[in-house]
Amino acid sequence: MGDTDLNAIERPDDGCGKCVLGVRRLSRVKLATSSPERQRENVLTAAASVGAHIIGWADDWEVSGATDPVTRPRLGPWLRDERGPYEGMVAAAVDRLGRNVVDCLNTGYTMRDEKKMLVTYGHDGAWNLDDSADENRFTMEVWGAQMELRAIQRRNRDVTVKTRAAGRPKGKPSYGFQCVRKVMGGKIDQVELHPHASEVL
Repeated sequence: MGDTDLNAIERPDDGCGKCVLGVRRLSRVKLATSSPERQRENVLTAAASVGAHIIGWADDWEVSGATDPVTRPRLGPWLRDERGPYEGMVAAAVDRLGRNVVDCLNTGYTMRDEKKMLVTYGHDGAWNLDDSADENRFTMEVWGAQMELRAIQRRNRDVTVKTRAAGRPKGKPSYGFQCVRKVMGGKIDQVELHPHASEVL
């Protein structure tokens, strides 16, 4: 694998039977993140390991893992057969497909039923969901991703409740509004129209 040119893994559909879609997803894109590049390298490595090549990318940035793959902006059209033929998909990890057990299993079974390859980085070869060991491992990985999503959601809710109770905003008020404090540096007492910005609106 060390001698494989990862750039050669990206090329147009040539009818070889292993023309696959690269799948990447990230809930929050920040300037400092290297995740898109890391995911790209993982997808190319996984594709090369099964002799496949990437004919297109379904990059869903700023898309929650809770979103059903079929409704995602970039991946959804491929899954709904609106983007042309492909022989399977390669993702950087199972949780890049999604973080919902039912949605990911539905996607996996769709790939199986349509005789399409499903590959993720870190798994040897394509997933075989007709094999109980592979099916169980795939389910466990998705279940772990779903548990992580639930923990993130719970933390976010807890932070929101605490910041509201403390009178601190979780974010800036919408344009045209401003936070008002009766005591400098104290709790936010109310949100009201900003004198200039509200006129602009």
